[in-house]
Amino acid sequence: MSRMFKMIRKHDTSGVSGTGHVLTGIVFADGTTVVQWHSKTSSIGIWKSFDDFLAVHVTSHPENETEIIWGETW
Repeated sequence: MSRMFKMIRKHDTSGVSGTGHVLTGIVFADGTTVVQWHSKTSSIGIWKSFDDFLAVHVTSHPENETEIIWGETW
């Protein structure tokens, strides 16, 4: 089963990704995670796992007060 999510940031300590809804992603059944950044330097990233993505962009920056909101599942 695949799941969609969006990432919300209250702060942007790097000054690159911005605040608010900064990213939309999908986690595929095998764990592969694909994300699309919605910043002025928009990009797409592919991660081997959701945990790898979290480690780099969420848990390593607690000061950003990042929230993951899960959406559609299929």
